Amino acid sequence: MASNQEEIVMTPSKKGKATRIRIEKKRRLPTDVKSVELAAGGVHKGLVVNKAAGDEVDEGPPQLQLEFKCWLEDQKTQKHVPESRVLKFWFKEHAGYLDRVTTAYEFFRELVQPYDFPRDYVGFIKKCMKQMQSPMYDLARMITVELQKLDEDECPPLSPAIPKEDKRSKEEITRERVLYMLESAYPNVCAVDEIVQMSQGDEPAVMSILEELRTKSMVRQMEEGGWMRQVQLDETTDVQVVKRMPEIHKAQQPSIAIITSAYYEKLAVDAMMEEKTTYVRYKSGKGAESNVYTLGYIGNHKVVTTKLPQMGHHRAAKISTGNTTTRLLGTFGQVEHVFLVGCGGGVPHFTDFYKHCRLGDVVVSTPNQAGDIYIYCDKATENEKNQVQYTLKGWGPKDKVIQDVAEEIRNQLHVNPAHRPWVEYLSDGQERLCSQEADFARPKQSSDKLYMNVGGSDVIEVGHPPVPEEHEHLYQAGIPTIRYGAVGSGRPVVAKDHLRQDFAYTHNIVCYDSEFDQVLDSVTGSGLRSFIFIRGICDYLDGSKSKTWSPYAALAAAAYTKTLISALPNPAVDS
Repeated sequence: MASNQEEIVMTPSKKGKATRIRIEKKRRLPTDVKSVELAAGGVHKGLVVNKAAGDEVDEGPPQLQLEFKCWLEDQKTQKHVPESRVLKFWFKEHAGYLDRVTTAYEFFRELVQPYDFPRDYVGFIKKCMKQMQSPMYDLARMITVELQKLDEDECPPLSPAIPKEDKRSKEEITRERVLYMLESAYPNVCAVDEIVQMSQGDEPAVMSILEELRTKSMVRQMEEGGWMRQVQLDETTDVQVVKRMPEIHKAQQPSIAIITSAYYEKLAVDAMMEEKTTYVRYKSGKGAESNVYTLGYIGNHKVVTTKLPQMGHHRAAKISTGNTTTRLLGTFGQVEHVFLVGCGGGVPHFTDFYKHCRLGDVVVSTPNQAGDIYIYCDKATENEKNQVQYTLKGWGPKDKVIQDVAEEIRNQLHVNPAHRPWVEYLSDGQERLCSQEADFARPKQSSDKLYMNVGGSDVIEVGHPPVPEEHEHLYQAGIPTIRYGAVGSGRPVVAKDHLRQDFAYTHNIVCYDSEFDQVLDSVTGSGLRSFIFIRGICDYLDGSKSKTWSPYAALAAAAYTKTLISALPNPAVDS
């Protein structure tokens, strides 16, 4: 509770079309009946409601601001009524930046808990006042709430977890599923009956789609009637299907391996390479595992890239990660550094700009307080007090040479904000990949939205934290911002909103990814001491199935990877 010498005072006023509520902590004084509308008692003692104020009080600029839109269902009309709400915070003088963002975030998180989110105006203001009484928010001196109704014809968004109606034809949907399955399995071969089953189409329709894709050189039919995704050739690509890898002299062996998981991720990485040749080591027979290796140069480093074959609807389902990684490192025994490059799901920080990832940003994995860059949760257990115990495993590189170079690039950016080589590499990659089926162009910024489900069909859209004025010169709209922190994974935490956020904040996790624990076991088990994750943010793991940002995010990650590898020392060349 607030101090016995304090009371929480609410004063309503109007600001244009908006209703403005000022809630502040004030020293307890005798009640002024001329200005006070209500002084609560009982369990609500200490809450005071003033009469509407005529003149607006200028408190100066807020120290922190958070915006969101609500689409709450009117119980009488059953219609969703859109409303804009803005929370502004002022803090006590001794509150530092970290204290301010933590206090504001916890205040907002408690305010929007689905089990007791206020469905009406009075309940919302009352909850804000009660929270201001809590010792958890002792550092908050004052908040204001601005509420404004929006046009009723503005349609409410569906909760991201609710499937959206797909108005495409059945043929279009089946074609997308067929192509997705072949790309997920690549470089493995898919039998027709597997494609029919996974695409949920009928065999004649599937065969017609496969023939159409073959005429466009997007797939090829292999032995025993199976089908494989085919890399679309351009002037920089040479693809060879081989039964055995050609022998590579020790001096020509790659020193860097790049592992991807999705087809478009490998396309993005390969677009960063020069003098490259792709070898598809093909194995026939049911259950046989093929491999794809692209050899070439990034900067003065010889590099090999590969893609993990996948099967199933979910990205992490049935990935033969361990075997593929072990085979990669066994085939190329001179590899010293491993890069895991592709897409990830960002962790929203609604009040802290410096930690908040937006779609298209790039995350560079750096060690957390335990020295881990990747944390995998195998089990999460909640007790009766809602306390969570995590069973987890972490991995961190013994040799941090890659992370040290990433820190040098970070420091260079602060000295010279115009020095962003990855922006040029990204543009070059888009030019190289313009003929691909996937669209690597940057989507419209308006599609980057944060949604939270607050129970039932009610949804709020949360605004992104604004760039602090003192650092505006370091950030440019429309180009990827580079973020730093650990990467997390594990279905027990990824599947639940509150666990995902709690696990992230506890372990300094900036983004989540597929389950790469087997890959890392193979990497570290092979004696490699240097590895890193580079992930482009393509969603917020909010249940959305949209892949709109995925190709661009993968290319942004690949472009930063090229920047990092180009700056990485190469003793063989340097000597």
